[in-house]
Amino acid sequence: MLRPTLTAALLALSLSTQASGFSRLDSEQLLADHQQAVAAYAAKRAKPMPEIVDYRYGMKLDVARLVRQSGDPRTCEVVPRLMTFEDSQGTLRTVRYAVQSQCINNK
Repeated sequence: MLRPTLTAALLALSLSTQASGFSRLDSEQLLADHQQAVAAYAAKRAKPMPEIVDYRYGMKLDVARLVRQSGDPRTCEVVPRLMTFEDSQGTLRTVRYAVQSQCINNK
């Protein structure tokens, strides 16, 4: 079962993407692009592909090396993003979180 704050964030994301014209497919494409790049990175280093874990407030992240963050659609909306990193043991980890994207007019 989803926690109330995650449910509210997903609802806000759904409503904001519908209002802005930023489609769910656009968001899914950015996440798919991220996963494809991470798969190539993992294969090149003979590491297993990491599972996606949803970020929880207060979660401790052991980030030794940032591998990749998914793209920002620059829509002034709350969007899902992925961050993949290596922890201090060298294990690949991917965290999904929601973030306010940069506005199109910001430079």
